[in-house]
Amino acid sequence: MNGLENWRYFSTWQDLGFAAAGLILGVLLMIWWRQQSERAYAVFAGTLFLAALLDAASAFVFVVPPHFVGCPEGCGGRLGYPLPFATVDVDGRAQVYLLDFLLNMLLLWLLWLGATVIWRMLSEAVELGERSFRFKLTFFFLLIVLPWALLPRYAAPPQPDVQGEELRLTINAQRAAEATYGVTGLWVQRLALEDIRYLPMQVPAVFGGLEQPQAQVCLRGYIWFYLPWRRYLITLDRTGVTALDMRILPLDGSCW
Repeated sequence: MNGLENWRYFSTWQDLGFAAAGLILGVLLMIWWRQQSERAYAVFAGTLFLAALLDAASAFVFVVPPHFVGCPEGCGGRLGYPLPFATVDVDGRAQVYLLDFLLNMLLLWLLWLGATVIWRMLSEAVELGERSFRFKLTFFFLLIVLPWALLPRYAAPPQPDVQGEELRLTINAQRAAEATYGVTGLWVQRLALEDIRYLPMQVPAVFGGLEQPQAQVCLRGYIWFYLPWRRYLITLDRTGVTALDMRILPLDGSCW
C-alpha cells in the first residue's frame, strides 16, 4: 500500500463523507452549548479528551484476534470499537491506521457530546440545581453511570463474521455457556465469539475407526462497562448441539 492506503484500512471514501457531516453536527452542538452555558469550551475539551482516551483504550478492550472461523486459510484480527482502526496479523503484530483511529475518535466524541446535551436538557427539566444532594447523586447514577455500565446489554461487541453452520455452532455454544454453565448473569454481561476450531474425535474401530469433527468454540466474556473478563472454551459434540465441557481461560494467550 502507498499514499492514503498507509493511513486507512477499514474506512472508505463514503466514511469520509459521514465524517464531514459529523463535524458539522459537532459544530452545531457546540453552538448550542455556547448559547446554554459559559462552560462550552470545558465541555468541548472534556468530551474530546474522553473520546481520545476511550479510542486508545478500545484497542486493548475490544480485540478480535486472528482467527480461522469464516476463513480456513486464516484471517487477521482487528482492534478498536465502535469502528476498528488497527489490524493484527497471525503473528500478533498490530498495525494502527491513523485515519481510521481519528474516525473512531470522532464518532466517540459525537456520542459523548450528544450525551452531554441530553443530560443538560434533563437536568434543566428536573431543576437539578435546586435539588438535594441525594437527588443529584441518584440522577448521576441513573442517567450517566448505569447506561454506561449496561452497555454490553444493548451494544453488540466486535467479533468475526459467521454464517451458516458456524453461526449455528456459535449460537449453541453461547446458549450452553449461558444456560448450562451459568456464565452470564450478574457479573458477565455479554459473550463474543473469538474463534472456532475442529478437533478429531476418535471413534472405536468397531465403528470403522472414523474421525468425526468436534467443534470447540472460544468465547470472550465482557462484564459491566464492557470490560473483558475471561475466555470460555466450549466443546460441542459432533452434532454441534450439546456442550460436553467448558474451560475457563485467561485473556492473555490463546484458547488453544
